[in-house]
Amino acid sequence: MKKYTLLISILSFLLVLSACSNEDESVTLQFGHALPPDTNQAIKINEMAEAVEKQTDGRVRFEIYPNSQLGSETEMLQQLDVGAMNGLAIMVGSMQTMDMRLAIEDLPYMWPDAEAARDAYDGEFGDYIADIAGEYGMHTAGYLEWGFRHVTNNKGPIVQPEDLKGTNIRVAETALRVDTFEQVGALPTVMAFSEVYGALQQGALDAQENPLANIVAPRFNEVQDYLSLTGHFYNTVMLVFDGETWEKIGPEDQQIITDEIDKISKEVQMANDDTESEHIEFLAENGMKVNDDVDKEAFREAMMPVYAQWEEDVFGKEMMDMYRRNSGWEEEQ
Repeated sequence: MKKYTLLISILSFLLVLSACSNEDESVTLQFGHALPPDTNQAIKINEMAEAVEKQTDGRVRFEIYPNSQLGSETEMLQQLDVGAMNGLAIMVGSMQTMDMRLAIEDLPYMWPDAEAARDAYDGEFGDYIADIAGEYGMHTAGYLEWGFRHVTNNKGPIVQPEDLKGTNIRVAETALRVDTFEQVGALPTVMAFSEVYGALQQGALDAQENPLANIVAPRFNEVQDYLSLTGHFYNTVMLVFDGETWEKIGPEDQQIITDEIDKISKEVQMANDDTESEHIEFLAENGMKVNDDVDKEAFREAMMPVYAQWEEDVFGKEMMDMYRRNSGWEEEQ
C-alpha cells in the first residue's frame, strides 16, 4: 500500500512539474506582413507585440517582418500553410489563393459606410470568414481595418463610371477586381505593388487604386495628378496564426493576444478616422487635385453585375445571404 502511495505522490509531482514547465515555456512567433512600416496598422502591430511580450513575462515573443520582407502576401500564406511561419497579417481578399470564397472582400461597394463594415467584421460576417480560415488549420485572432480604396490617375477627375473607360489601371492579382473594373470599361492590369510607382512614372499605367495610406506612403502624388474618392472597395487585414503553433500557447496567453489585437483594432479605426483628412490634405498640398464629387450610386449600379456572377460561380447563396444580412444596405443587393 505504501508503494502505491509513493507512486501516486511521484506521479502527482511530475504532473505539477510538467504543468509548471509548460507555463514557463516561451514561444517565439515569426510574424510577417506586407504593410508599409509607417502605416497605422504596422505601427499598432508592433505595439501589440510589445504589449503581449510584457504581459506574458516573455512567454510569447514576436519577430515582426514588415513590408513584404518574407515575400508577397501569397508567398507568406504558403509559408504559413507549411509551418515555415507562425503568424501573418494579410488582406482578406489575398486569402483567396487558399479558398476562393475569401475573394468576397473584393465585391465593389459592399458597405454603405465604414461603421457598417466594422459591425459586420465584429459579428457574423467576421466569424464566417474566420471559420473558412479554420478549415485550413489557421486561427484568426482578429481584424485590422485597411480602409476604402480610391482611384488616382493622370487623365482627369473620375466622376462617372464612363470616366474609367479605356483607362489602364493597376489592380492586385484577384479575378474579382479585374471583373469589377472591366464592368465599367476600364483595362485592369495585374501588377505587383512594388512595381506600380515605376510603371506610373514611365506612363505604362494611367491609374491605380489604393487606400489613402497606401497612396501617401509610396508618394504616388509625385507620379499622379488626380485623386478621386471613389471608395469602391473596402479592405480588412486578418491576423492569423498557424493552428498548431496557436495550440502551443497557454489559454491565458492566448487571451492576452486576443485582447491586445481587439485593442489595436479599435485604435486603428480611430487612427484611420483621424488621419483621413490629413492624408487628403497632404496629397492636395503636394500636387494632387482631389475630387470628392464621385457619383458612387452610378458606380455601384454599373459594377453590380459581378454580384450575381460570383454568387453563382463561387460564393453560393448561403454565403451571399449571410453577407446581405450583415451588409448595412437597406435594399436588397
